[in-house]
Amino acid sequence: MSRAAGPPDTPLARVDVAIVNYNAGDWLARCIESLRPDRAGEPNVIVVDNGSSDASLHALDDAEPGRDGLTVDRLGRNTGFAAGVNRAAGHASREFLLVLNPDCLLAPAVLARLIEELDGHPEAAMVSGKVVGTDGDEQRGSRRLLPTPRRVIGEMLRVGGERIDRTGTPAPRSSVEVEAVSGACMLVRRAAFDRIGGMDERYPLHFEDLDLFARLRAAGWTLRWVPGVEIVHAGGGSSGTRPVGVLWAKHRGLWRYLANHCRAAWPAWQRPLWLIALILHAAIRTPVAWAAGRFGGAR
Repeated sequence: MSRAAGPPDTPLARVDVAIVNYNAGDWLARCIESLRPDRAGEPNVIVVDNGSSDASLHALDDAEPGRDGLTVDRLGRNTGFAAGVNRAAGHASREFLLVLNPDCLLAPAVLARLIEELDGHPEAAMVSGKVVGTDGDEQRGSRRLLPTPRRVIGEMLRVGGERIDRTGTPAPRSSVEVEAVSGACMLVRRAAFDRIGGMDERYPLHFEDLDLFARLRAAGWTLRWVPGVEIVHAGGGSSGTRPVGVLWAKHRGLWRYLANHCRAAWPAWQRPLWLIALILHAAIRTPVAWAAGRFGGAR
């Protein structure tokens, strides 16, 4: 179990970090080191391992749970991202839960700034910052709109002003309210997370983060985005080894999201057409995804 919360005047002692790991390689150790340089005592870190077959956990083997503020929960099987986050939350006890991908680098000062943002906005349940790749460019999905049928069409066709991804637009100069942030780094109030029942484990892969955002907003909370801090996200480390499965999981997740959150803007007669279109779109993209994975093009 996680340690008791530290002194209230220590911002990082108010945070449990939830990392769901699946074959992240040396990125997992790098991620934890970025959060806690030189094995600093805070924040508390909880790693849920979804049956990794690589050496990603080896660098953590000499850590002493409790003293080192590190919990490693080895599941021995892949239960999915949402289930992994919920399991990590079961080990947590602190005011904030930082859901962080294992291929992210986040400095303690960045985490402290995100905590400060939530402290200054009690109406907000979640905050994130500018998520960039290893090249320093802002990644797709760093700031987003929530999906609607119209926005999905705009995103797929790359046309119109209703596209979901907003990283092609100028970034605001100060922190703002947004509809959705990157699922790679999400600092959430534990009370809000628990109140809506955590993450929906019925999503196969992808869209579980957008579902979480939509349910938080439906419960009356807001989300914040801070442009002045950066989180480095390598991206695609584990999913790149199974691009076809990820492709189909994304389409199933989109279907579930639309069915759960967009019925008011989604006439019943359109839904069978959408289902056919999603199946066809995934089928057409399957050879491309397979080739990318087979010849090393997948990220």
